[in-house]
Amino acid sequence: MEIELNKTAPDFTILDWQEKEFTLSSYRGQKNIFLVFNRGFV
Repeated sequence: MEIELNKTAPDFTILDWQEKEFTLSSYRGQKNIFLVFNRGFV
């Protein structure tokens, strides 16, 4: 999926490192959101 700069990101829900749900839309209206997706170590 390609995402353009200065466009609204698609909403999604994932589990964080504590297995709690994180939904992007719950942060709507905040100035900046910084996400890091780490594949982990195998």
